[in-house]
Amino acid sequence: MSTRPVVVVGDLATDVVAVLSGEPAPGSDRPAAIRTRGGGAGANVAAHLAALGVPVTLAGCVGDDPAGAALLAELAAAGVGLAVRTVHGAASGTIVSLVEPDGERSMLADRGANLDLRPDDLPPPLPGAHLHLSGYTLLDERPRAAGLAALAAARAAGCTVSLDPASTGPLAGYGVDRWLADTAGVDLLLPNADEARLLSGCADVTDAARALAARHGAVAVTLGGDGALWAAGTAVLHRPARPARVVDTTGAGDAFTAGLLAVWLGGPDADPAAALDAGLARAAEVVGRPGAR
Repeated sequence: MSTRPVVVVGDLATDVVAVLSGEPAPGSDRPAAIRTRGGGAGANVAAHLAALGVPVTLAGCVGDDPAGAALLAELAAAGVGLAVRTVHGAASGTIVSLVEPDGERSMLADRGANLDLRPDDLPPPLPGAHLHLSGYTLLDERPRAAGLAALAAARAAGCTVSLDPASTGPLAGYGVDRWLADTAGVDLLLPNADEARLLSGCADVTDAARALAARHGAVAVTLGGDGALWAAGTAVLHRPARPARVVDTTGAGDAFTAGLLAVWLGGPDADPAAALDAGLARAAEVVGRPGAR
């Protein structure tokens, strides 16, 4: 596993995960197993990297509430370095994740204090370090300046950069061309299949991966139960998913990102197949239980 330091810029949130059972019952009751877990795309990636032994610092914001204090305590106990500002008068982020019996989920997002992220919240990049930016940071006007500042500072310091596009709905609202302009020069893009299709305009996911690889150094596309693709130049590599009993897909993409980065950051000779396999293995662990980590 890589020992290169990683700075993750992104959201911290409390996940309220409701694993639903039975048939939909509008206007009535439906049984569910409900648990509260630490979440947020940035925090998830950072926690998984720390668990894999990668030195990692998380930059973000929480509110001055018990939820924020609990998130910080959990991450610190997990070995994540914290460059997190407490925003007085704000509530910490909360995500409600509704998980259907097949493991698919829908999310209701209140990003709270995450929207208060500012450029001066970011730690200065260290030469030789890696930046992972959660795409959610770019998709709202308030934290967008911080996301752009993180990208610019990483480039100036000669750091490598990875980026996950976040979600198709906010991406479409933000504007694909605008987003692609913001993220030009990113070394590794980590979309899921739907995001890859949206960003490339290609219906076929392999064509989408190739098109995005022409704009970025490399692209790793997650395909759910079909595994993942790696594209660099004109070459495309597919790896199958690990067998898993799917309980909850919340955070699977974040786990995949961390597992892949832990191998990919090992050096210029890092094997893309090994990196994909490591990401898929980490994702398979996460989908077998409720919550993102």
